Amino acid sequence: MRILLCCMAGVTSTLFASKLKDAASRKIKDFTVWSASEHAVQHSIKLADVVLVTPQLKGSVDKIQALDPTKKVMLISEEDFVGFNAIKVFADIQKALAE
Repeated sequence: MRILLCCMAGVTSTLFASKLKDAASRKIKDFTVWSASEHAVQHSIKLADVVLVTPQLKGSVDKIQALDPTKKVMLISEEDFVGFNAIKVFADIQKALAE
């Protein structure tokens, strides 16, 4: 599983990506998590299975989805992002991919 975390600047999302890597490593062995700014996501989206969008970019979800309509693009809730609830976010990813 390849998870792209799309963020505004990268500071908080780098920390969240680290937590997400930890959560994923408990469930699966083959995964990659990386972050990219909103402006760089167009170069990385083709490599991802899932694109997570931070709450700061809530208004850009449709724009990001339009870059590749075949990708699953998910908005992280403000509560989950601020609380670094990576375990719940990873569970949400697994559920969304199973649908």
